[in-house]
Amino acid sequence: MFESARNGRYTSKEISCWLVRKGRVELSTGRNRVMARPGEWAFVASPTRTQSFSADAEILSIYFHFAWPGDEPLFPRPINEVFSATRFPNLERTAVRLLQLVRRHMLKVDANLHFEKCTLDASLRVQALLPDWLRAYIETMLELGHAPQRITGLDERVLQLVRELDRHPLADPFNERRFARTLGLSAQHLAALFLHEYGTTPRRYLERRRREAARHALEHTSASVKAVAFSLGFRYASHFCAWFKEGEDRTPTEFRRRRNDV
Repeated sequence: MFESARNGRYTSKEISCWLVRKGRVELSTGRNRVMARPGEWAFVASPTRTQSFSADAEILSIYFHFAWPGDEPLFPRPINEVFSATRFPNLERTAVRLLQLVRRHMLKVDANLHFEKCTLDASLRVQALLPDWLRAYIETMLELGHAPQRITGLDERVLQLVRELDRHPLADPFNERRFARTLGLSAQHLAALFLHEYGTTPRRYLERRRREAARHALEHTSASVKAVAFSLGFRYASHFCAWFKEGEDRTPTEFRRRRNDV
């Protein structure tokens, strides 16, 4: 680690995720103060944090930009978080794969990778691995209880509803009327606001999530049709099959067979 980066106050809108291999690192933002030790991840606050590394510190650092087209962060990072690497093994697994690839093509680099020169082939190989890391990062953030932030500029009440719909269990019915009351609106008024901003109704938005989940389960898992139906809140597989065919113009079995034949 460069001495100039060991201690101090830093501001950056980029995302920093550190896996401590040796020594320790202390991070603070306002009253939030944490310490990460070997075998722990530190998800660093953005945009500003104060950091202090022990003299023997060694970290695996993933530094990247992840934002909506308007440059607003997908997941706001107002505080520092520390957790055991064993809790989310896929996070370390994908990070190590990136590290191994970087070391294979850029033998001398140990920091400030974005300033290093490399071949086009090496760059493309690194880019190909990044989606695996991002998926692991997103899964971790969701498990830590962070819901994705939508692009601002929309009605805040609509944004609250979208966040609620995005994290609502797909097997459970959504009580739109009750949620509208918490915002001081009627269900009809909230639905009209939602339709204006998103071009669809809350019910159809949630229905789209369920259909995406159904397609993903049938395409990427070996779960039975009955199991998929129950996971989405259907009491009977026959009801699920009819619902699925209505939207996909084929039964779940036909959909799965066709995908496997491609």
